[in-house]
Amino acid sequence: MKSLLQVTGLQLQRSPNYCLTVPKLKVQGGSLLCITGPNGCGKTSLLECLVGLLVPQEGSIILNGRLVSKNLRSTKASFGYAPDTEDWFIKELCAREYFSLLERVYRDAGVTTNMQARVQELAGQLLFTAFLQPLGSLSHGNKKKVQIIAALMHCPPVIIVDEIRNGLDPLAILAVEDLLQAELKRGAALIAATHDLWWAQRLSDQTLLLIDGSVAAYRKTLDLIDTHGSLEQFFVRAVKKRASCPST
Repeated sequence: MKSLLQVTGLQLQRSPNYCLTVPKLKVQGGSLLCITGPNGCGKTSLLECLVGLLVPQEGSIILNGRLVSKNLRSTKASFGYAPDTEDWFIKELCAREYFSLLERVYRDAGVTTNMQARVQELAGQLLFTAFLQPLGSLSHGNKKKVQIIAALMHCPPVIIVDEIRNGLDPLAILAVEDLLQAELKRGAALIAATHDLWWAQRLSDQTLLLIDGSVAAYRKTLDLIDTHGSLEQFFVRAVKKRASCPST
């Protein structure tokens, strides 16, 4: 399958002492890239660059054939984003109003999918029924379900998620895994930032390890498992090695 996401020479200076640097990244349709690393390593910053919320000082991001920095409006149709934050919510809206608002945004970006039917389908699979409850009053788990539905409702070719399992009950976790597997079979590219290395080891095709804003490893997940025994052992060894050899 073709590459749906390509990153080249990305540099994002967040502070005088911190710069996120990703020389290259490529994710094909039907494959899952997991991004992991210690707290504060730049995982969420990288995701926000991919969807255009942060603009890097250097480099290019091509999403579904379009340069994100030059096509912010049109690229809305190319990705679905489920962040690990509630900052995107308009808390006074109920879920039904929120999905209707997103539908208008996606329609304006060129999406032709039957999004109302898709929302109902996704809600049924996630056992979400709180359509008339204000978003600000939802439980953490139900807020997460709203984010997942919002990310998938327009059948995007690229899906970007941050700690997708956080706050979900075991049934919802299984349902989300089924949904993501179905998206991969459909040919979508999936990028997931996570600390859940057991989940990443089972499902990912590639693993990107960030440490202090730089790429410590970018390899096929099976290769890392073959070499280190597990992603957890690889993670621990890599982070400890970097800590014992601080940059000057």
